[in-house]
Amino acid sequence: MADTLPELSEGEKQCLRLVAQGFNSKEIARQLHVSEHTVDQRVRTSLRKFGVPSRKEAARLFVTIGQQTPQIDAYQPLIYQAQPLALDPEPASSLAQPDGAEAEPGRTSLLRRILAFGPPLGGSTNELSIDGRILAMIRAAVLTGAGVVTLLLLIAGAFKALG
Repeated sequence: MADTLPELSEGEKQCLRLVAQGFNSKEIARQLHVSEHTVDQRVRTSLRKFGVPSRKEAARLFVTIGQQTPQIDAYQPLIYQAQPLALDPEPASSLAQPDGAEAEPGRTSLLRRILAFGPPLGGSTNELSIDGRILAMIRAAVLTGAGVVTLLLLIAGAFKALG
């Protein structure tokens, strides 16, 4: 085998790069927005041009020979890649103290959670624990009931004042 690349189309090169990265035809097709059949055809053509029996061997040869010959438009991997942001271990509470001080963490926290209005800030209610979800439902039911009773009392008072 010569130390030069056979004449490959850009599509064949793309497919061999992705084969070298361990992708199968279906995954390559999704990435390149072509059909699986097109990927297989490009790989078969590459096999014939390289004169090798397997797609992995063709990809290996393409990568090793391609690295030896300098290419102007070759992809260069990033030198620095930012670390992913860490997830917040606990969603922020809508009643969190700015100074972070709480008098009695156990009792006060439960009382604050029961009396808290609305979902916690900085997250959705789906991030709540099971007991947090139950408390949110109970809180919503109690507040709705209290609102309905208050509205009925106001309407009854208005009718008494008019009548």
